[in-house]
Amino acid sequence: MFGKKNSETNLRRRFHLSLLSKRKEGLEGRIPTQRLKHQPHRISSAGAIVLRKLLYFIVITGTAVGLFYVTFFSSFFDITGINLEKDGNAVADSSLSPFLEKLRSKNLIFVQTDGLTRELEQTFKNEILLVEIKKSYPHKLTVKVTEYPAVVNLRVDIADKTQKLVVNQIGYAIDENNEQKNLPILTVTNDKPFINHTVVMDRDRLIAITDTYRKFTEMFGMKITQGAWRKTERELHLTTEKNFTLWIDLTGNIDQQLSKLKRALPKLDIYHESLDYVDLRIAGADSEKVIFKRRQ
Repeated sequence: MFGKKNSETNLRRRFHLSLLSKRKEGLEGRIPTQRLKHQPHRISSAGAIVLRKLLYFIVITGTAVGLFYVTFFSSFFDITGINLEKDGNAVADSSLSPFLEKLRSKNLIFVQTDGLTRELEQTFKNEILLVEIKKSYPHKLTVKVTEYPAVVNLRVDIADKTQKLVVNQIGYAIDENNEQKNLPILTVTNDKPFINHTVVMDRDRLIAITDTYRKFTEMFGMKITQGAWRKTERELHLTTEKNFTLWIDLTGNIDQQLSKLKRALPKLDIYHESLDYVDLRIAGADSEKVIFKRRQ
């Protein structure tokens, strides 16, 4: 009985060992086949990666070389157009034009706008108040300029002729042989003509004169047709629309002189009387005294 059980057990063991052996043989037979199948795939994938890297390198290198050439050697970024704007208006020609023309054909990329702004402000310091420069790629430059405003038409009497100049806020002559309709007229006598595009009047003196024009008009509602600057006497003679002349001492307090005339209005009707001149220069103890002459 016992022997029979042992033989059955041995048969089962041999059967299981036989199955395990066949499984191992099957696995060992398949493994090399699978490796052989994957090798060609791996080889082709590695080649594609190398090829892609080569193509990327060629494209990047070509692009870099192209950009380098366009930037440094071609005329693609050369300045071909320069737009000048003054106070919001396009300007075809001005005193700045020769300076700006020197920028034409320069490479727009390498134009230093900050340095150019400072150079313009220094070169044209008597004309320009503010400068703004903008690049418009690929080849245009826009220069926006705010100038000192023109404040007076200056007529210079020289012997037998009269020189006409337009003078800006700081006393600089910006135009010759011309007048602007919206500006007041100021005459002055001189031995020789003033040089255009130079400072022809002291800035503080000019401000005092133009302020007097404005303050008189605001205080009395009467226009000034023109003024005369007497340099030697340091006086300002203003001709009004009522055709009388107002004499002002430019070395004195102009506000006080005009206020004195305002207080004198009940006795001196400048709006209806026919007057030749009104002298406001008296100061000191008789500071309230107004001298005038009626027209004959």
